[in-house]
Amino acid sequence: MPRAPIITPDAVARAATELLAQGRPVTNSAVLDLVGGGSMSTLVPLLRAWRKDQKERVTREEVEVPETVMEQVRDLATRIWRDATEEAQTATDALRREMRDLRLEADQQQSELVAHLGKVEAERDDAISQRDAQLALIKDLEGERERISADLITVRATVDGLREKCAFLEAAAAKAEERADRAEQRLVQILHDVKAEMKPPATAEGGPAGSGPVPPNGAS
Repeated sequence: MPRAPIITPDAVARAATELLAQGRPVTNSAVLDLVGGGSMSTLVPLLRAWRKDQKERVTREEVEVPETVMEQVRDLATRIWRDATEEAQTATDALRREMRDLRLEADQQQSELVAHLGKVEAERDDAISQRDAQLALIKDLEGERERISADLITVRATVDGLREKCAFLEAAAAKAEERADRAEQRLVQILHDVKAEMKPPATAEGGPAGSGPVPPNGAS
């Protein structure tokens, strides 16, 4: 009998709600820990759907909040979102420019060395056809070819290093995106806190605020 999946929409929603109640950020790893295991590739779309649902729910709910408070919330949310977005965009743009420059430089070096190597090998082949008269030249060209081959190996190693660096830069871009997600979570939490603060206080025995006790029968 197949095992029931650990990560379900309900499990993700319960874990995210618990994190909000504890005042902790709702991150992929935190939700995965509360759920108790599972695949990150399964969790990510479910958590993204929960965040979208929370956003829409906050938008749909009518909360009577003074305009001054709402203006402060809007300003704060706008600043948080703008700062996070600008930070992520700046980091992403810088990383892309650096990756592009590094790739162009590596490609140019490799192309030049390959072209030079091809030229040297052509000269070597011509020298071999005249071996009896040009043995000394062949020896020099062989040495040059070995040096260029060594340089080409070095460039290839550099390209491998650049690929690793590209992977690192992509991870940095993912962190920048996660910072933007945290900013969005902060906005949702702020709206949640404002709603909680603006709710009217409950009175004893469930009656409305300001109402007194009901007099007994016959009392004036």
